[in-house]
Amino acid sequence: MDSLYKLKNFIFDLDGVLYLLDRPLTENISFVNFLKEEGYRVIFLSNNTFLTREKYAEKLQKMGVNASPKEVFSSAFVTAKYLEQNFPQSRVYIIGEEGLREEIKRCGLRVVAGNTRDRVDFVVVGMDRKFSFSKMSSALRFLTKGARLIGTNPDPTYPTDKGLLPGCGAMVAAIETCSGQEALIVGKPSPLIMDFVLSVTGFKKEETVLIGDRLDTDIVLGKRFDLFSVLVLTGVTTREDLKNAECKPDLVVENLLEFKDLLLEGGALCRGSKFMTLP
Repeated sequence: MDSLYKLKNFIFDLDGVLYLLDRPLTENISFVNFLKEEGYRVIFLSNNTFLTREKYAEKLQKMGVNASPKEVFSSAFVTAKYLEQNFPQSRVYIIGEEGLREEIKRCGLRVVAGNTRDRVDFVVVGMDRKFSFSKMSSALRFLTKGARLIGTNPDPTYPTDKGLLPGCGAMVAAIETCSGQEALIVGKPSPLIMDFVLSVTGFKKEETVLIGDRLDTDIVLGKRFDLFSVLVLTGVTTREDLKNAECKPDLVVENLLEFKDLLLEGGALCRGSKFMTLP
């Protein structure tokens, strides 16, 4: 049995939870604002690498969320910090967009162009909407010469208001296939990203809830760390997906206003109880 009274910290995924590309999910955003007004601690944990922490906070602010850059943890930011802490001043070839590139540069790592003949220590792959045969060929060349492959996240798809797009995981898989090298994954559901978040925030596991829209990343990560896990059906996962899922969330809601009602009721939440909306 889990008591809702003990929950003090909320970790939110972004894509599919608070917005679909540029369309805000207003009911879920309303829940975030409620938590902040009530004094709960809130952070945002995204596998997406499009933007810097500052740009994600700005995007959330435009959608009505009072968010600061320090509350945002993206797989781009955590990947950059991982390299900075473990392999300072490494030479990096990046497949990804400006957010990933900027976070890598901020950590004192040297970004190498794809046509260089110089040594490369790491090939880092994020979501790239201009992914190409040329970029994959450059990655392969560096990897065959001794570079190590890092995937910011394994998401096979990316949710938008117009449907799914190929995700970072599809690009990582292509490079793994041609190079024969398995990528080190930093983002969800890798323990690396949650270890970093918990160390920075000081969140206690028993007081923390992880909210996401993906079973294979958000919910798996929550289970690995014994966090209370909530699946919201506004993004990738459907009720049909839940039927045969090996990893089940603690709670499933259509939108986060349902979770707000449970918090206001307070008391005990039994896994498998009437409050659950698992099929």
